[in-house]
Amino acid sequence: MSEPQDRLRSTLDELRSQLNELRQRDPRVAEHLEATIAEAEAALAGKTKPPEEHETISQQLSDAVRDYEASHPALAGNLGAIIDALGRMGI
Repeated sequence: MSEPQDRLRSTLDELRSQLNELRQRDPRVAEHLEATIAEAEAALAGKTKPPEEHETISQQLSDAVRDYEASHPALAGNLGAIIDALGRMGI
């Protein structure tokens, strides 16, 4: 794996850890973000659908950042890092 992919994988792992903690307090948010993380992991593995078939993963993550930046700032920060990493990878 390349360095950007390694960083993305590390950030995704950290986000999963945060979600495990969040699941106890706000399961709805955790469930929503898990689906988005799964899309990011699929993109990392090169298994994405064509953009015309769904909203791009970057757009989904951007929406999640806006939704959660006030209530879950650390989570939103990691989502932003994932957006940046995917952008550097051309995804």
